[in-house]
Amino acid sequence: MSAIKHNLHFTKSDKDLKGFQEVIFSVSNIERWVDFFETVCGWIVISENEGGNDLKKLWHLNEDVIISETVMQNEGDHEGFLRIVQFKNTDQIQIRSGAHVWDTGGIFDINLRTHHMDVTYKELQDNGWNGISDPLRYTFNIYDVSEVLMKGPDGIVIAFMQRFAPPLVGFDHMKKTSRIFNSSVIVRNMEASYDFFINKLGFNMFFQTPGLDRKAGHNVIGIPPNINKDVTVPIDIVRPDPDHFGSIEYLHTNELVGKDCSPMAKPPNLGILMYRFPVRDANTYAETLKKRGLTLNSEVQKLRIEPYGNMKVFSVLSPDGVWIEFIELVD
Repeated sequence: MSAIKHNLHFTKSDKDLKGFQEVIFSVSNIERWVDFFETVCGWIVISENEGGNDLKKLWHLNEDVIISETVMQNEGDHEGFLRIVQFKNTDQIQIRSGAHVWDTGGIFDINLRTHHMDVTYKELQDNGWNGISDPLRYTFNIYDVSEVLMKGPDGIVIAFMQRFAPPLVGFDHMKKTSRIFNSSVIVRNMEASYDFFINKLGFNMFFQTPGLDRKAGHNVIGIPPNINKDVTVPIDIVRPDPDHFGSIEYLHTNELVGKDCSPMAKPPNLGILMYRFPVRDANTYAETLKKRGLTLNSEVQKLRIEPYGNMKVFSVLSPDGVWIEFIELVD
């Protein structure tokens, strides 16, 4: 079995869904992002190709659009890949242009682990990245971590996290940073998001907090320190498969209201574009979602996705415009 395709194969004991195989960035310059992930993150390129008309159909694009793709991985991982896409011959805007944590819609960030926060933070700053805040060490539930949110080109935010306790399992092989293990979404309504991810998609709840115990002062998400204690931030973390990584963390800032970026969260606009989750049977799952009341954003279709092979793919949109694709390997 190919290591690249490993996470796309399902055994009898596997759940019908797995954590995301890849997250897709839409960028203005692929080479800049490849250099960043190779140099700062320690990742490698595993595929480079051009997207065909079947992909343009899936993404609702005109035939004259040109699509270039580069797929990268943290070496040794079977999931949590990054697909970097560049569109040409089309107009683009940033999905979350000038956005703050209280601005809803689209995908807010991806999460990578690091062994050494201080070293990583300095290297990020040296490469022109700016923090939404400085790194902060804090505890939540049983976890002792240091985290920083960094904003780079194309309006893309990446959260870097160092775990101090309990010890990490399954991340020993990372050179500088890990695979993508989590991603955050800022939502307008927690109840609607719960219904979408839990009741409709059938994801599993991993962690919940009402966000009532915030204190004044420095915080990871950039709320002004003097009002941080007055803002409640409920957070849910959900996983397609409760036993594996690839989770979505959705949150809402109750007392802070911003703009909504949902209408911009679609190809070919710039930013964190979408998730791709492996599914055992795309047709069966798509019909299940329809019976649960969801309207598909893209119907099931067959296309070739490198470096995996022939796949069945369909997509849905979250209440906040998050584009989610489900992929089934068929060769």
